[in-house]
Amino acid sequence: MAQRVRRRDHEEEHENEERWLLTYADMITLLMVLFIVLFSIGQLDLKKFQQLSSGLAASFGTAQNVALNGGTGVLDGGDSPLDAETAAKVLQEQQAAAAEAQRQLQETADKVKETLAGQGLGDKVTFRFEDRGLVLQIVTDDVLFDLGKAELRPQGRAVLDGLAGALKTVPNKLSVEGHTDNRPISGFPFASNWELSTFRATTVLRYLVEQKGLDKKRIGAAGYGEEQPLVPNDTLEHQAKNRRVEIVVLAPTQVVRVPASITSTTSTTDGGTGGSAGGTQRKEP
Repeated sequence: MAQRVRRRDHEEEHENEERWLLTYADMITLLMVLFIVLFSIGQLDLKKFQQLSSGLAASFGTAQNVALNGGTGVLDGGDSPLDAETAAKVLQEQQAAAAEAQRQLQETADKVKETLAGQGLGDKVTFRFEDRGLVLQIVTDDVLFDLGKAELRPQGRAVLDGLAGALKTVPNKLSVEGHTDNRPISGFPFASNWELSTFRATTVLRYLVEQKGLDKKRIGAAGYGEEQPLVPNDTLEHQAKNRRVEIVVLAPTQVVRVPASITSTTSTTDGGTGGSAGGTQRKEP
């Protein structure tokens, strides 16, 4: 009886010593499965990825990533697969498109100036060029609207009449934008400067569309309140300057930016520096 008990204890002790092998085998199996899954996820179908990249590049009109074509990329200092001739052609096309857009906008500005000057209203509108296009700025006080109002004054209608003739001849899209100073306004009918600036912009838009026949499909309106001042609102004169309505003649084309690496390659090859035509950027205070 004693021998049988000792034998059973010996067998149980042997089983306990070898049981850890099962846990260890399970852990090794799970690790192997994990690494197989990670390896399979990390295997990218390069051919399909290159086809996708080429399709996206063709859709957006941009050059394909040089890293996919065997290059080391810009960050690694590698050479671009685009030769100097191709890069120069891209730059020339960009500059030609920008120059044509600038010419069209300048012609529009000249037409507006000539029309307003003939009506004795040349000092009521100022002009400036931005990247987005030609900005016609009309000060609201004593021209378009009375202070805190959104009904067009007779002189404002005369200014818009002079602008409409030139704006109807250009195919560009237009944006009418209202701005105010930082003095708070409240009560009926405008709860804040947001409502006042927006109502003024839409008043100008409706006059140009309903009274002067501009195509409503290529014109829109927006109100910016006091959030985009030309100058700080620290004096009465500056506040009057910030109360304005702007009619933006948007640039007809969106010029594609050429990567700096291509510009650098072209400049080195041609012995010159690449440039691009464009309008003067507006400096916000």
